[in-house]
Amino acid sequence: MDGALGICSATAGCGTPDPGLRLHIGCGTNVLPGWFNIDRVSRAPGVVTDIDVTSLPFPDGSVTAVLAEHVFEHFSFTEERLAWREIARVLRAGGELVIEVPDFEWVCRRFLEAKDEWRRFYVVGPADDYAGCGRALDQRWGILQTMFFGNQNGPGQFHRSAYTEDKIRSIGRALGFAAIAVETLFNKGGQCLRAALTR
Repeated sequence: MDGALGICSATAGCGTPDPGLRLHIGCGTNVLPGWFNIDRVSRAPGVVTDIDVTSLPFPDGSVTAVLAEHVFEHFSFTEERLAWREIARVLRAGGELVIEVPDFEWVCRRFLEAKDEWRRFYVVGPADDYAGCGRALDQRWGILQTMFFGNQNGPGQFHRSAYTEDKIRSIGRALGFAAIAVETLFNKGGQCLRAALTR
């Protein structure tokens, strides 16, 4: 396993000869060997771009694992509902969904505690600009604002949904996941939630 809430990967070695079908949704350029790597906008070698996560082309119960790191916050409200249901549908009994998302409760708290010192307009481009505030978490209009809205530096780089631990647990229960574990970690400049939901 990769970490406390990780999932088996080809490089980690899980001691099983056939890990089954494993989906890496929103992989970007992080192509995992032994996984079916899916991303709407990435054009990296080995990435499938023509699969709609809201209507997966896999039979019920055919997938052993799904990994979605910093993807679910990019779904619209309609896409969010459909994607959760589709992933629950294709996962086999005992299969695992691992998601990582910004911890929206933490983001809101940090934003309200931070200084309201606007410096300049955010510059959209190939790299994160952070409006002159950099990655400082004591400034509202730097990296903190991108945790709300995404960095908007290209297609798919807008945030349209948000997650708290309670929301993840509630969705998991509503969709019949048998076990749900959530931990916090610091990643991508802020606190995140990493959840493992077992079917």
